[in-house]
Amino acid sequence: MAQLKAGILGAFLILGVGACGTATNAMDDGVPKVAEDMSLPSGEMIGDIVMPAGSAMDAKESIILGNGANAYGKIIAEVRAKQVKVMQFYKENMPSQGWGLISEIQDDDIILTFQKPTRVAVIQIERGRSTDLTITVTPRN
Repeated sequence: MAQLKAGILGAFLILGVGACGTATNAMDDGVPKVAEDMSLPSGEMIGDIVMPAGSAMDAKESIILGNGANAYGKIIAEVRAKQVKVMQFYKENMPSQGWGLISEIQDDDIILTFQKPTRVAVIQIERGRSTDLTITVTPRN
């Protein structure tokens, strides 16, 4: 199983901080901009989930299966922006990728749930020194 996970990550995920840009040049009024280069080594896009520029993805903890509009899995990342600005980023940018907001919960963490006809995306934005981000995309029945 570990070899399968490593192979999947190698084929579909390997993305480092350098591919995401830097947060200091990627914000205007504190709201992160969309990362310009979010492609995989083979040139495929990481689904239709937008990531803020300056995101640092944890390749060991994240797993993406499939690609493009058929991608699903879990992305763990860190964003150098305030929690409320990351929430604003997703509320502004997910609809342009065809995602509709169906639920929003705000407490210590912010949880946004988006849907498409065949998938659901849950974005958890945790508060801390930097903003921790967990995006889970699942197929929809």
